[in-house]
This record gives sequence, C-alpha cells and structure tokens, in this order.
Amino acid sequence: MTATFPSPATVRPRATSHTARAALAQYLSTHDPLALVDLTVPERTWVRVEHGVEADIWLITWPAGSSTGWHDHGSAAGAFVVLEGQLTEYVWTGVATATTLQSPGVREFGGSHIHDVINHGVRPAVSLHAYAPGLAAMTRYELVRGRLQVTSVEKRDETW
Repeated sequence: MTATFPSPATVRPRATSHTARAALAQYLSTHDPLALVDLTVPERTWVRVEHGVEADIWLITWPAGSSTGWHDHGSAAGAFVVLEGQLTEYVWTGVATATTLQSPGVREFGGSHIHDVINHGVRPAVSLHAYAPGLAAMTRYELVRGRLQVTSVEKRDETW
C-alpha cells in the first residue's frame, strides 16, 4: 500500500488563536466596527464582516441579558475583543469557570473550546470575533445534571 501526502507547498500551517488575534488586529487597523452597530436592537445580532484566507471575522451586538448558550467552534481557534461594555465568558472544563472582560478586553482560545458568553451588564455590549480557519461548524450543548450534552451541530451554509 502506498500513502500519498500533500507536497510541502500545499500544506498550510495549523491556524491558532494567535492567527485569529492577528486577524482582529489587522481588521481593527483599517475598520471602525462600532460604526456598523445599532445598540437599540433588542436581540443579540451577529454579522460576518470579513471572510479571509486566514480567518473569518464576526461583529456581535449584545443587549443586556443576552447570551450565546454553551457551544464550541468545531476545530477553529479564535479570539475576541470587547469593543463596548462588558461580557462574561463561562468556560467548561468539567466545571464552569467565569471571567469578565471589559472593553478593550481580549480573549484567545484553541479549537474545541466550550464556552457560554453572556452580557450580565445593564447596557449593550459589542464584540469582534475572529475564527481561524474560518468558522465551519458549531456544536451546541445543554447543561444537564452537571454535564454538558450535545443538542445540535450547526454547519456553515446550512444554518448560517
């Protein structure tokens, strides 16, 4: 049996949270994402503002009390920056731990990172997220009797 491997010229290095963070920095150096935001919208909104070779970038607006629910980003690594307000990220490692980020707080994470992000504040928050490589799937979870259970898997072009 013969194994065939891609040539070194076609192999791309594995994307990391540093790739996502660099994509955020690059985007912010040339764009003002807050100019795109309507803080009066009563529901959490998200829009992909850039789709690149290295990363996808999403702008999310968070009314007070809104959250993502428990989820991961498939194998994509990521980073996000809080541009306005504050967000609390609960990370699952068998138990939930919380960190609150205020503008201009930045968070990086590797692939298969499971978290829930919530705006516990009294005013809207805005964040910019990058995923490297681009976000292709998200797994949703529900906390049941102290354990996370998969409830669905969303895939790009099927759900969003």
